[in-house]
Amino acid sequence: MSRYCKVCGIEIDPRRLAILPDTQTCTQHSTAEKKVAMVVQMGEGDHTWTETYAVEREVYDKIQEAEKNFRKTTTPKKPKVKPTEEEEAELSVLDELEEEELIEDDEFIDDEDDYSHDEYTEDED
Repeated sequence: MSRYCKVCGIEIDPRRLAILPDTQTCTQHSTAEKKVAMVVQMGEGDHTWTETYAVEREVYDKIQEAEKNFRKTTTPKKPKVKPTEEEEAELSVLDELEEEELIEDDEFIDDEDDYSHDEYTEDED
């Protein structure tokens, strides 16, 4: 038994008719929302498996929001660790070295500015 879409007039796929015998539209013109695939890990330890569920977009968004809120409450904050005196000394030495390198780079750039470009151009006749 063939049936045609009431919107576009194309023949409705027989597989769609087998699942939804009362449908009047093709899949392209269906008003049903698309589902979202959601993979869930089940079990514990060595006995785990995954299952895939097809859920509505609204349900998926609510689950994602709940997981986000759960992670906020369960994520421990990392304690601030104060560096030891030795580490502070190493950091200050590194800072001094970086400053010296920057000064050397600046001096090199200043030396370039002292040269005028006229000295290096040749007269063209």
